[in-house]
Amino acid sequence: MSYPFQPVLPAPGSFNPLRIEPTLLWRSSNELSRNCQVPIDLTFLTLLGGVGIVAQGRYDVKMPYGASKPPSLNVLGVAGSGEGKSILIEKVTHPIHEEQRKQRREWRKRLDAYLGELEEWRTEVKVLTQAIYRKQTKGGIAEHERRLLQELHQRKPEPPREFRLIYQDTSPEALFLGMEKAIPTAALATDEAEIFFKGAMNRARGHISTLWSGGSALITRATKEDIVLDDARLMLLLMVQPGILQKYMETQGQQARGSGMLARFIVCAPPSFRGQRFYSLHTPQEQEAWKEAESRLATLTQENLILVQSPDTPREVLEFTQQGAACWIQVANEIEQQMGPGGYFEECPDHGSKLAENVARVAALIHIFEGYEGGIIPETVLMGMDICLYFSGHFRQVFMPPPQEEQDAYRLSEWFNELRQFNWRVMRYNDARQRAPRPLRDKKRLKNALDVLIARQQVWVFNHNRTRYIDLMPWQGPPDLSTL
Repeated sequence: MSYPFQPVLPAPGSFNPLRIEPTLLWRSSNELSRNCQVPIDLTFLTLLGGVGIVAQGRYDVKMPYGASKPPSLNVLGVAGSGEGKSILIEKVTHPIHEEQRKQRREWRKRLDAYLGELEEWRTEVKVLTQAIYRKQTKGGIAEHERRLLQELHQRKPEPPREFRLIYQDTSPEALFLGMEKAIPTAALATDEAEIFFKGAMNRARGHISTLWSGGSALITRATKEDIVLDDARLMLLLMVQPGILQKYMETQGQQARGSGMLARFIVCAPPSFRGQRFYSLHTPQEQEAWKEAESRLATLTQENLILVQSPDTPREVLEFTQQGAACWIQVANEIEQQMGPGGYFEECPDHGSKLAENVARVAALIHIFEGYEGGIIPETVLMGMDICLYFSGHFRQVFMPPPQEEQDAYRLSEWFNELRQFNWRVMRYNDARQRAPRPLRDKKRLKNALDVLIARQQVWVFNHNRTRYIDLMPWQGPPDLSTL
């Protein structure tokens, strides 16, 4: 099938920062990355997630096909211990937490006043109830008192809403109840996502996916009143260690992929910075762009304060310009084409089906954060495309890893490279079974990994005097067997 436009999708795994370099989002991410010594990939996506937290409650984005969607993002950072996940989450969410702490103090004052009003109301109810009882026991009609009691019930004091945008260690019921009773926009944000992948939150993935899509959720409870979330907003900003995610994928990954929850994530799994983070007293820390970004996050946070008094306040709807809509449609059509036979997304259609929408959401967040006026233009759409397509490679890396024997072969090759640095040429097969990285001491996994390396002509296995050996440098010719 021929395509009528000049293709715009970048090559898989490529990223050209020239388009996004002038933005505050990119400049502040670079400063934060250098100051915290965290990979720029993870820094940028975490900051973009922070923008989503403060924007989703006050903005919607109207898609070129007419539907309005929240600009919410589900962000997943995959990095090992000591890679800077905690400091990154802390920095990005600091302006939000500061406003939450300030508003919590005010909320406690309003709560005290509410409890006093509620006590007075209960006293009035008790007085009227007793008056009705006395009249009825004497054969009278308490029509006036009944009318007063009905009016009183209509004037029952309402508890004050708490301003809370971020939840951390929480249960699904507490989160959803908070969104109903506090403000109808929230994010589960944590640098220890083990509580999500191993806890009850993971079992609520259906409701989480529905809210990400902008739908309504009904949480039915056996002994308590149902929780109704109508037109609420929820997103995830999670950081997890690779081992925890791997165990989750082994046990529940198929269901999570099948439910579509994982397909909604924008994933970042950057290379490690360990061994490269050096401090110096003479290295100045640039803060100008980051301070501007913090101020912008604080301003967007404060825009949500209106939801405390008026949770049904209409959101501002962002629209694409005519050219921006045409650009997004071209991107979406090219992604759809790549989901066909032989396409880049053929093996992950769940991810591909959500990618174009994520492009629109990211473009909307850039538009909001940068303070652009008017509709979303093609240049902003292409920024969103560059970002989502780049992190699409991370998604494949995390959720579509190569076969186990390929992974084991890579790990075994790395170990052999260490031995070659110390001039190892030949080693006994049994020594490899006893001294290889622990997972490869399994007989079957070691054999399969060696078969891959043999096929690549990186090693050679041979027998000598009834003993099996591994030649680590077969390209240098046969080893000197007299030394064995």
